[in-house]
Amino acid sequence: MLNNQGYLIASFVPLSVPTRYLSAATNKSRSLDNDYDVRVTNQNQPHCYFLLEKINDNVYKIRLLTQPNHFVFCSNDNTRKFKDQFDVRTHAFDEKRNHWIIENAGWSCFTIRSETNPDQYLFIADDFSNQHAGEFDVRTHSNKDQQKNLWFIVTTPNILYPYPSINQNKIVKLKPSHINNNYLTITDTHPQFKSDYTAKITNAINLNSSFYLEQVQDNKYIIRSASHPFQVLFVANDKQHNKWGDFDVRFHSFNEERNKWIIEQVGQNEWTIKSVTNPDQFLFAVQDEANGKEFPIRTHPCVEDRNKWIIEGFKQ
Repeated sequence: MLNNQGYLIASFVPLSVPTRYLSAATNKSRSLDNDYDVRVTNQNQPHCYFLLEKINDNVYKIRLLTQPNHFVFCSNDNTRKFKDQFDVRTHAFDEKRNHWIIENAGWSCFTIRSETNPDQYLFIADDFSNQHAGEFDVRTHSNKDQQKNLWFIVTTPNILYPYPSINQNKIVKLKPSHINNNYLTITDTHPQFKSDYTAKITNAINLNSSFYLEQVQDNKYIIRSASHPFQVLFVANDKQHNKWGDFDVRFHSFNEERNKWIIEQVGQNEWTIKSVTNPDQFLFAVQDEANGKEFPIRTHPCVEDRNKWIIEGFKQ
């Protein structure tokens, strides 16, 4: 079941050890430069979830959910090769080696093999070779008929951490009425608050400009990034990083009241978006502070046209 953007949130469980999960070692253990090692762990954590991006029939890219610019790839250049087996890592390069052929093998299981080397199957090295801190290594090999090659693919809504469900029906794009060729976008990690992501208005139209609207109650919603589903829009009403008396607006992964927004219709396909914790604070795009490509986004208590938004794909 793919969402509207062709992405699916999934975890991968090896048939031979069904209590464990495919994971990326984002703690940099056994990393190679900026690549993360791919292993199988016995702990169900955020780095055990991935985004499946469909390329064509049975061919997918596998992105790390918490860092969607990182792809699982087959290191067929022999870097860190083990005997005749290829190493598997994640990296930030979008290339053909990121493509995987995923095929149903029966018993509700799937094989996952490299498109660039289609005789190479993703497998769990449960013989303890290259294990790290009790976690099994994951590589590719050409041994076709092995139980080690078989994977369960567990998709949402079975995802349990840290929210009951990430897959929502309403996928929308938000653009300010006064600069309506530009969209709310989640961008890079915030330069000052390293665990947060920056919210900006850009002219990009891609997964970073798509959001899930989660209805909390009546006209109260959570705005969750479709590309970084753990990240939700919030108002920094603790006055950190404020400017001109406005509240800063960023994305973070904490489940709290500041994530909730009141969405009210004020015209034909025009809406205001204001903070639940500070209902006098309206979300707006600061067009007079643009750098030519991006606009900052904040909240303020002023009632003006800049508070109006067009929300594509939304009906209350």
